[in-house]
Amino acid sequence: MGVYHIMKNAIFISFLTILTFACSKSNDTQTTNPLSGTWNLVSVTGGIAGKGYPANFDAIKFDDQSFDLVKSKSSIYKGTYSTTPDQVNPTAFNITSSEESADYFLLRKTKTIHFEKDKLILSDPCCDLYNYEFTKSLN
Repeated sequence: MGVYHIMKNAIFISFLTILTFACSKSNDTQTTNPLSGTWNLVSVTGGIAGKGYPANFDAIKFDDQSFDLVKSKSSIYKGTYSTTPDQVNPTAFNITSSEESADYFLLRKTKTIHFEKDKLILSDPCCDLYNYEFTKSLN
């Protein structure tokens, strides 16, 4: 009976060990900037009539500290930015580079960030209240 009892306990402990590690929650947390990559402009809405305006760019490309406004796959403006409160969970996009006339988008330095499934929405918090809707590029 001693060997049977030892084997039974060994199997039980092995089973509990496997169950514990297999069911433990993952400690993986997002550590990358969700803005990173290329986002294609879908629409601009807002303004006095609510119809937006014809933007001078068709995509925006982000890396960790800079962004690039792109028109027909060519850069029209390179700038720097920061996010609030941090890059992993951004709620605001702040343009930190100098003001440019490449597009009205650059005149309002701060925009709120909203992610909705595969969409990115950057919104001006005041004045004309423009909303810029983007979809993430697959490449």
